Amino acid sequence: MRRPDWTWKVGLVLETPELVQEIASALAETGAVTAFELPASASLFNVANAVERERPDLLFVELARTGRPAAEWINDVRRGEETPLVAAVHPSAEPAEMISALRAGASEFLCHPVCPAIFDAMDRIGSLLDARRNATVVRGTVAGVLSAKGGCGGTTIACHLSAALHHHHANPPGGKNGSAGTPAPGGMRVLVADLDYQSPGGCGTFRLQPEVHAGDALDSVRRLSASSWREFATPAVPGAVDLLASPIEMPHRAAAPGAQAAAGVAEQWRIESLFRFVSRQYNWVFVDLGRHLNPSNWALLQNIDELFIVTAPDVLALYQTRSILQTLASRGFEKSRIRIILNRNLNSPQDFWVESIEQMFEMPVFGVVPSDEATLEKMPLDRFVFPAETAFGRAISKIAARLAGTGQRSQGKNA
Repeated sequence: MRRPDWTWKVGLVLETPELVQEIASALAETGAVTAFELPASASLFNVANAVERERPDLLFVELARTGRPAAEWINDVRRGEETPLVAAVHPSAEPAEMISALRAGASEFLCHPVCPAIFDAMDRIGSLLDARRNATVVRGTVAGVLSAKGGCGGTTIACHLSAALHHHHANPPGGKNGSAGTPAPGGMRVLVADLDYQSPGGCGTFRLQPEVHAGDALDSVRRLSASSWREFATPAVPGAVDLLASPIEMPHRAAAPGAQAAAGVAEQWRIESLFRFVSRQYNWVFVDLGRHLNPSNWALLQNIDELFIVTAPDVLALYQTRSILQTLASRGFEKSRIRIILNRNLNSPQDFWVESIEQMFEMPVFGVVPSDEATLEKMPLDRFVFPAETAFGRAISKIAARLAGTGQRSQGKNA
């Protein structure tokens, strides 16, 4: 029995009862949604109207029973569109029918018995549909946040920076009430994905107790859609920032057996699929990678656009930062994709620290966040509030403004 994980919509245009039964049974196993079912002898007008009304992604069609040349039938049903894709079906494996269907534009050819060949065909078609959808959607920016060592505040930076980006987008500087201009259409949506499996802190920072976590999303990655994603993402700032929680940070309920392993060392295709999906749903995705480099977060690094290394003005943190930079360089990670954030910086000698760090690492410091323990200690315990009017909040907002002004591909994305 296959898992129900095929998320595309299907239409059936079939005549032979055995084929109808076999294909319907296979679709039920994969969880595919059957939008409509018509006989292959139905009028072209009725089929085209059903396609226009239901917008299926794939049609299973007995082209030989439609009464029209295959290429003409497919073109008339699609009405100039590239979809739906067509899987031609025939009671037997006749070479002439197969060649005719594929030349007419069918993506697959199936014959009795359709199982198990239909499952491989659906996987290929699903990959093709996914690739086409990715090509038409503007991707958001996936940014990893890596602490040089424990205590550098990477999680704090990731969570507050997500809120600051939304705040900056909603209130661009210089106009009425401190804002000039109108937020981009669709609004700024940000995701914080807590994939720190050593010492996660996203739930604590956002004051949340989610019921689902990253392991669940990775386990279910093949059925992710805009509607099913609500099962996995927990709103942190309503309508603006969501959290994908770490399974390690779920003390109120036991994580599912193997959840940590599934999320921490998931198969590469699951990781790639998850990042590909969330980058279509959000303008920015901040991935909390935990501290220093390890096998788990290195697998994640292959799928990010930018890396923020959060360090602090102490010897161990700076030593670890240098080690991270050397490791990244030796593995071919482009230096242009790396941003250094100096957190918990002392008021004096700030300039000395920044200049010394830039000389040490031969790269500019992207942002400086002052040591402001008083602000963080006074944060409400029952809800998340971005402290925009504090020294800490202003520094985070400055970093957010720099990100918003870099002209990333996420600008203008309507999630």
